[in-house]
Amino acid sequence: MALLRRLAFAARLVALMAAVVILFDALVFRSSFYLRWLEPQSVAGSTRNAVHRVEATISPGRRNVLVMGNSKIGEGLSTALADATTEGSGLHFVSGFIPGSALRIWYYLLREIDPQANRFAAIVLAIPLSADEDLGTMAERVADISYLAPLLRLQDLATFSSSFDSPALRDQARRAILFPAQALRRDIAAFLGSPRHRYEKVRRTEERSVAEFLSYRGNGVALPDLPIDPATRLPVHWNGVDERTKRGLTEHYFRWLHAVPSPAVAASNERYYREWLTRIVERYRASGTPIILIEVPRGPWHGTEAPVPRPTGAVAELIAAGAVSALPGDTFVDIERPRNFFDLEHMNKSGREQFTVRLARRVAALLH
Repeated sequence: MALLRRLAFAARLVALMAAVVILFDALVFRSSFYLRWLEPQSVAGSTRNAVHRVEATISPGRRNVLVMGNSKIGEGLSTALADATTEGSGLHFVSGFIPGSALRIWYYLLREIDPQANRFAAIVLAIPLSADEDLGTMAERVADISYLAPLLRLQDLATFSSSFDSPALRDQARRAILFPAQALRRDIAAFLGSPRHRYEKVRRTEERSVAEFLSYRGNGVALPDLPIDPATRLPVHWNGVDERTKRGLTEHYFRWLHAVPSPAVAASNERYYREWLTRIVERYRASGTPIILIEVPRGPWHGTEAPVPRPTGAVAELIAAGAVSALPGDTFVDIERPRNFFDLEHMNKSGREQFTVRLARRVAALLH
């Protein structure tokens, strides 16, 4: 009997400890509490920064248009210029960019900043119009787990983990949801090591980041307009190009410009597009919020060396069904010139201004 009592006591103690862990987990990691104090310069912190930027720049009483994208939108869209371009329309443009992000991340970010799916006059998604434009397997982007660590919930266990192709990443995704403290252990250790330092860093970031974002006018550097040899599909000369840029252009840009994904990668990316675009569309179906797809200028020589983008697969089907609308693939192709880029994929000040004005006018026309 004594042994049974000890075993019963031990079982109750384990149950109590588990309950405490679950309660602590729910209060800290499954709420927005810890999101507030993430290291601003971390991968997860970039998600936190996007949440803060959106919340700080939404304009109550106006028709807010949220533009989701990666660093191409971060560099390429001036919300102030977009507002000025559409002055009198009641529209207000809000940037939801996260560097290195794509549809899977945006779905969960939208859930965080727009829980009722009725906060915006429109959602603009800056994506390639064809899933086969990406040479990498989008479903296997392991960084997505870190980006989303502060936003995932127990209810996401099956959906999020199963969206990865490999068993190893599925298991890693499940662990990030079941044990968020483990996924964020380095960030937590740094926070506990110096809470005051983290507090000051977060406070300074909040004070400066939005103001710096709103005042940013773009990068003034422009790539040289190198002539392309039609036989080699490489520049005839490299005059005016430093060694670092030359290496990036030869090893990455020009190889990627004419490459196509393998059939397996193309099939995986099509599944990815179909799943996450459909999920976003379904979130906003009840509120009737328009979803608008755009293809951001792709690179400095795409305008002359690559075909005009055209919708395919799930994108084309959703457009045909009226579930989404899209700006024509050639809307921004004339901007795809070296003079409008400061590196291999990001628009400079000139490209930013052209892109922003055209985007704002086209979106305003769709939302008349």
